[in-house]
Amino acid sequence: MQGDPDFDRIVALYCHLSGEPWTDELESQLTFGRLLARHAFWRDNPPPAALLPAIALGLGVWKPKRQHSPDAVATLLGLFPTGRI
Repeated sequence: MQGDPDFDRIVALYCHLSGEPWTDELESQLTFGRLLARHAFWRDNPPPAALLPAIALGLGVWKPKRQHSPDAVATLLGLFPTGRI
């Protein structure tokens, strides 16, 4: 269904940007509040894994293969009102 959140992709991106390993412990402790706080920090202090693709996109030398739907965020928040994944 269009707009459904891809949880594996969300956790994979978090691990990619943070450098943390993807473990069962991480999944049990990761909340949307923590995820959003980390992303807010990264907006001001982007890690290289986020900064380099942004530069390449801005220069027009790279285009992402997959575009995300804004509906996915609303669906995700609706599924987990407590913020726990």
